[in-house]
Formats: sequence, C-alpha cells, structure tokens
Amino acid sequence: MHSLTVNRHNCEQRLDRFLRKAFPAASLSLIFSVIRKKKVRVNGVIGKAAQILRENDALQIYENLPQEPQKKSFEQIKELSQSIKEKLDFVFRNLDFAILNKPCGLASQSGSGVSEEEALAGMLAIWAKSEDMDFKPALVHRLDKETSGLIIAALSGAALRELGCLIRERKIRKEYLALVKGNMPQKSGKISMALPGDDKISESVWSVEKSFEDCDLVRVRLETGRKHQIRIHFAQIGHPLLGDAKHGDFALNKKLKKDLGLSRLFLHSALLEFNWQGKKIKSESALPQELEKILHIL
Repeated sequence: MHSLTVNRHNCEQRLDRFLRKAFPAASLSLIFSVIRKKKVRVNGVIGKAAQILRENDALQIYENLPQEPQKKSFEQIKELSQSIKEKLDFVFRNLDFAILNKPCGLASQSGSGVSEEEALAGMLAIWAKSEDMDFKPALVHRLDKETSGLIIAALSGAALRELGCLIRERKIRKEYLALVKGNMPQKSGKISMALPGDDKISESVWSVEKSFEDCDLVRVRLETGRKHQIRIHFAQIGHPLLGDAKHGDFALNKKLKKDLGLSRLFLHSALLEFNWQGKKIKSESALPQELEKILHIL
C-alpha cells in the first residue's frame, strides 16, 4: 500500500493526473485500472478519476504500483547536477517561474529514445533537487527539439496553474524568427488555416524583418500554439522554413547545408511577454551564433 498527502504544489488537479505524476513508471492503463477497481481512497472515501484533489488530502493506494528507477548515489547526483547547471541558460527567474534559452538539439521532454537526463524537463528536475526545491519544475509550453530560444518553466504548482490559464487564454505573447524560402508577397500578413488532421483554425501573424535574394527573415507571432504550427503554415503557403527536414524543401536544404553550412532548422523563439501579478514580464533572445552566421553570409 502507498500513502500520500497532497501538498500545495500538486493540489487542484484530477486524481488520475496526480497518480500519473506520482508514479511515472506506472502505465496509464494500470492507473485507471487501480481507480476503477476502487483501490484508491481519498480521505477514506473511494476515489474517482475526475475528482479534484485539495491540499492536505490523504490518499491510500491499495496496489503495489511500480516505483521510480533505482536512485543514483549522492556522488553521482552531485556530479550530474553540476554538469546540468552549466548547461541550463536562465534568462529570468523568480520564485514562481523561470524563462530559459533552449539550444537547438535539446528535447523539451524525454521519450522516443531521449532519456530524462537528456531532456530539458528532466534536467530542470535534477537542478531543482540539487537546490532543495520541493516542486518538480514543469514546462508551461514546448519547443520542438530543432527549435532554439525562450521557454517557460513553472517552479510551483500555483504558478503552473496560473501560467497554464494564461496560455489557454492567449495572454502570453510568443514571437519567433524564421528564415523562409523565397520572398513573401507583402510586408506582413496572417496565415489562418487548419493543420492537417485538425478541424480547428490555427493563426500565425507574420511580418518581414529582412529580405534577401531568395529568402526572407520573418517575425511570427502565434495566435494559437499547435505542434509544428509555424513550420506547417509556411509550408502550406509555399514558403517552407529553411533547414526544416520534415516540412521543408529537401533539395534546397541539402544545397544550403553544402553552400552555407545550415545544418539545423532556422526557427528561434525570440520573445515572450506577459503580465504577472501586475508586472509586465518581457524576455528577448537574440539569434544564436550559428543562425546569425547564415544571415551574415546572405
């Protein structure tokens, strides 16, 4: 049997989601099976998957759910923490959240061959433990592995919920810099269309920052935030992002890699802006050196 107490960070969420986070090694089907078989009690009462947990709720789970992998030794954790601290690039940080500069090639989350220690979320978890924090940082949104730039991580449960609301209500301004194939037909515009397999309309507002002979550097503001939205939108209108190995012009990408040395996606999260407790938070990130070099050559 497992006994758990809900704290201030993990309250105000569904029971099933709480259990998924508390037992990351357990499968989703096992979590639902345990709840369905009435093996979870909340304050002595049979728990329901969708019920919202409150602070100080006492849980008893009458099932031997799998624990986390074997813990590392103190020396291993110390060495790993030091290495991770050197890799994390904090742009802004307070008690509630942190804004980081993510490099190209670093996955936001683990999975698909990426271990926890190799992903930003896992690195933040190890960093938080080394700082004696009582909350596991959670990314509020994601960036593709190939995309560099600004990303927000919540440092408390309350902040995670509030930032999540800001994301859903589109109150966080997110701007990206992208280099696209060809020259845009006008100086600014909006792409409003559904992504493949999605009935909802996605919106990307863009403006040309600088024009070159065969490509444009554009600034894109997301009105919605869906997976690969910018990459797919510009591919849909015939101006795919340079260096995009999934939605781009493969022959052109091969030529650019040979002629210019462009070996990554030219997409960078350049600005985040939102209001937090009556104060405006604005963070900007310049293009990384490898992308700035491409513009210099052009």
